[in-house]
Amino acid sequence: MKKKIIFLASIVFLALPVSAHQNVKNDAVKQRMQLMTVIKDTMAKIGAMARGLDPFTEESASTAKQTLLMAAADIEAKFELNETDPLSESSPAIWENWEDFIEKADDFSFMIEGLETTSAETLAAGLGNIGQSCGSCHKTYRIKK
Repeated sequence: MKKKIIFLASIVFLALPVSAHQNVKNDAVKQRMQLMTVIKDTMAKIGAMARGLDPFTEESASTAKQTLLMAAADIEAKFELNETDPLSESSPAIWENWEDFIEKADDFSFMIEGLETTSAETLAAGLGNIGQSCGSCHKTYRIKK
């Protein structure tokens, strides 16, 4: 039953940003942007629980972790094609340094896997590593607009 709840909640999280990037014309780019929005929103949810801004429940934290793991597992597929759109924030360096990009995505997954969801304190303890992983990729492969 718990796995079913986590699965259904993850689908809801993944469906949320569908309308967030309406002006993007390239569907592959839109899908990448939606994936990154899921990650950003889920990280914000975990961060709010870790800081006591939102109520912590182990079930919510576990669901958020599963959503992040699903999103992280989708990074390679969503970025595989070198697609472009004027609104894209993806640097061409991604495809010029594909192996490094994938290594950073794998590191992100590894950091999420290690996230303990038993308390707000354990969430807080794991957020730094995940944030550093996000930052290392964004610093190299994201164009700020």
